[in-house]
Amino acid sequence: MVILEDQIWMIVVGFLVAFVLAFGLGANDVANTFGSSVGSGVLTLKQACILATICEMSGAVLLGAKVSNTLRKGIVDIQLFSGLENGAATLMAGQVAALGGKLRSFPF
Repeated sequence: MVILEDQIWMIVVGFLVAFVLAFGLGANDVANTFGSSVGSGVLTLKQACILATICEMSGAVLLGAKVSNTLRKGIVDIQLFSGLENGAATLMAGQVAALGGKLRSFPF
């Protein structure tokens, strides 16, 4: 396994961008899902946030491996990068660029 000390910045930037995207997408999902329940008084805002946290975390834990598998086997062919000298760094740069591209269309 190759340790990529020169590319640690890509891991940090990728993590930060992924965190911002996950936070924003989760907030959007919660508003769409629980807005009518809170608005009608069935749930308090605190109850809706707790329930949303449980549901979002359960989905991430239970389905996250399948999403990773789809990315690894169904979308990105890792074998194309295995023969390159800086294959892992190139793959990481592509993934970070894809995350950064999503930020352009993200409503702030």
